[in-house]
Parts: sequence; C-alpha cells; structure tokens
Amino acid sequence: MELLECELGKISSHFVELENPTAKEIMLNYRSSNPTNFEILPEKVILPPYESLKVQIQYSPTNLDVVESSNIVFSHPMIGKWEFNVEGKGLVPTIMEP
Repeated sequence: MELLECELGKISSHFVELENPTAKEIMLNYRSSNPTNFEILPEKVILPPYESLKVQIQYSPTNLDVVESSNIVFSHPMIGKWEFNVEGKGLVPTIMEP
C-alpha cells in the first residue's frame, strides 16, 4: 500500500474493502504487528452476508522522518484471510489546531 504521511499528533488513513461471499454474517479476527502506530476501525469488523465493508487502517506517527510499518491480517476460518503491509512516516507539525 502507498506510504501514509502525516504530522505528529494527527492521523492518516487507508481504506480497504473486505467482502463476505457467504450467506452468513462473519465477524473477522484481525491483528496488527504494530498496534502502537496502526489501528483498525471499526474495532469489531462484522461482514453482512453477501456484502462488503470498508475498513479504516489508521496511522498515527510516533517518530519524525522514520518509516514505521505494520503487517495487518484480517481472517476467518470460513472465508480465509486478507493481508496488508502498510507504512507511514511522521512529519514535523505545522500550525497546531486550537
């Protein structure tokens, strides 16, 4: 996935679309190899039958000018897994919001 860049104290995101090809509602398990910098929203990923859902991978930097990375895996025994390698880089803050 494309490198995410944002100022320290802010967030940047990727959206991924996950699809459920079954007639049953599926609650996906997920893990991030770097949960400090990369968070999954919503916290509970529930795919309705025969539908897809956009999930947000949110990056929040903790370092300046350093590429931080994570391997994120969504999985369920019935439908398999999706794996995403994401990277982000923190930038120097500009004007802070009030």
